[in-house]
Amino acid sequence: MVSKVNQMTITKDTIRKISNLAKISIADQEVEKLESEISSIIRWVEALNEVDTENIDPMSNSLTGALRMREDLVTDGNKVSDILSNSPVDDENFFVVPKVIE
Repeated sequence: MVSKVNQMTITKDTIRKISNLAKISIADQEVEKLESEISSIIRWVEALNEVDTENIDPMSNSLTGALRMREDLVTDGNKVSDILSNSPVDDENFFVVPKVIE
């Protein structure tokens, strides 16, 4: 098992320092709530660090599989008439829009 070397503690000062560095305004009432919530999350992560995974093989790995390759072709999708059917006015396979600049 992995031993506990250092337990990280979150204090109100730490919360205020992080919020200052992140340029986030936190009300004093929220600081206590955040202190409790973040401390709880850190305790949970520290508990995960205690799990012995020494002789456990990974279940899956996205880096070991080969991806199927295909030729990269540029097409218009042959959907010009479908796309232009949404336009009230079209001209030679282009949308016609009102003039914006006078």
